[in-house]
Formats: sequence, C-alpha cells, structure tokens
Amino acid sequence: MANEISTVQSLKAVDAWIDVINANINGGVRTAFKSSRLKFAGSNINIGRAGNATSLPLQFPETGLITANTVIDFSQGAITSSTENTHLAVQGNGFFMVVSPNEINPAGGSIGVSLQTEFFCTRDGEFHTNAQGLLVNANGWYLVCGPDATTGVFGTANRRAVYNNVDNPATNATLTAACKLTDFLANNFVGAVSASGAALGVTAATCSLLKIKNLQQLKYTKFGSTVYDFGYVSGVRFFDPNVGIAGSTTADATILNKSLEASNASMTQSVPELSLAQKLFSALTKVLQISQTNTDAVLNLIR
Repeated sequence: MANEISTVQSLKAVDAWIDVINANINGGVRTAFKSSRLKFAGSNINIGRAGNATSLPLQFPETGLITANTVIDFSQGAITSSTENTHLAVQGNGFFMVVSPNEINPAGGSIGVSLQTEFFCTRDGEFHTNAQGLLVNANGWYLVCGPDATTGVFGTANRRAVYNNVDNPATNATLTAACKLTDFLANNFVGAVSASGAALGVTAATCSLLKIKNLQQLKYTKFGSTVYDFGYVSGVRFFDPNVGIAGSTTADATILNKSLEASNASMTQSVPELSLAQKLFSALTKVLQISQTNTDAVLNLIR
C-alpha cells in the first residue's frame, strides 16, 4: 500500500511537471513570456541500519517524487523589431508598470489613494494608443511612470500616464498631467514636461521603469503569466518588503521603442523534457498497474 501511495504521489508530481513544460512551449510565442522550471523534492527515506566506524549506513532513497515549487527564469529575451511606435522593449533589469483605469484622471495623472487601485508590472511592451492618446496594454490598463530614481518613492507626482506624442505631436490641452512618450523613453528624466507642454513640477529624477530586487517573490495575476503582482496593497501605499522595489535607471535598463522582447522559453529544451516526462509518467503507470495486479493475485489466493 505504501508503495502504491508513493507511486500515485509521483504521478501527480510528473503530471505537474508536464503542465509546466506545456506552459513553456505555449508561451514561446508570447511577448516577454518567462519560462518556468518545476523543482522536485523527495518524499520519505528509509535508513535500514546505522553506520559505524567500519561500515556505512544502509540507506534507501526516496521511492517517490513530490513538487516543491516553481522557479521563473527572468533572463533577457531576444529583442525583435516592430513597426509600431507604441511597442516598447526593456533591455536590462526593469519592468513596465501598469495601473487600473480607475487610477488615472482625465488629465492623465493619478487620482490619489483609492481602494480600487491596483498596480502590476510586466515586461510585455505591446502597448497601443487609446481614444485619449494614452498608452494602454491589451487589458486596457494604463502605462505609467515608475518611482523616484534616488529614493524609490512612488508618489502621486510619479504616477503619470504616458501620452503618445510620437504619433500625435500636436499639443493636447486636456492631458496636462500626462508624461510624453519621448520623455518616458529616456527612463531617467528630471523636470519632464507634460503632454500639453507645461512643467510637471518633478524636481527629482523620475524613472520610467520599476526595478524588482527579489524576482522570485513576484506572483502571477488575473491577466496571465506575463503580468505580475509586486505586492501593492489596495488603498494603502505599501509594497511587500520581501519583493523590494526601486527605480530602474538608465544604468539598469534601456527602453527601446519599435521593439518587443520575445519569450525566453527554449523549444530545444522543452521538447526533450516533455518526451522524458511522458515516458516517466508511462513507466510509473505501469508500476502502479503491476502493484495492483500483484495485490489482486494475493487476494485471489486468500479466497
């Protein structure tokens, strides 16, 4: 019975491994997708005899597998060219920050503290221009500037939507608080001007990107595996200290327009892994079938 339980446990672990590999294969065509790796752990070990001065201990390793956690590979994906001015790519250590629509006011600035406010980060720079001329992602969330470059403070003055002044160079008198795309591309700017041409009043250097110190603390969001939660608590200007955030300056990363970051998932690695996982799953299934057959044979003898 113990062996059967261990085998079933191993089947579940291998099934989870297959799910992760399939996700990596599917994510190979997604912009800025980061591949994942499943980490296994052992189950129960058995020490049959303790060691002494003349003999090594008699030890039996784990007969089964269990899942421990997943690790995301945040290594740089290849940069590919695009024809759209609103398509952006990060080269280096940094994330775009996107905010829910209820956080941005008609002028393109922040409405301040709100219980409905949510902030996420992403490397997916496939943005487009909405009816207001502001950059949004596929979910309609606004691209905004990041924290102060020196202090890491993410105040209301920093949270400004990005206006597409490249395709729309005419002055927009409504978006007095928005940040121009040309300023955003600088990544580290002082006294940036708004879409209307008026000074924003930003005296300190402001970063366009968010820098995450502890990448493995990021969590997937309702928008999929390319948009991450970095620990913002709604209604309270607080960030998870385990994540660690800062402004990503030009020394850390460069923002490229008319470019996109490709997935870093490797097909040459995922396909052989999938084949191995499927063979292991098949072998474990046969082990379980043999165990059940032996059990049935013993029961038939008793009858």
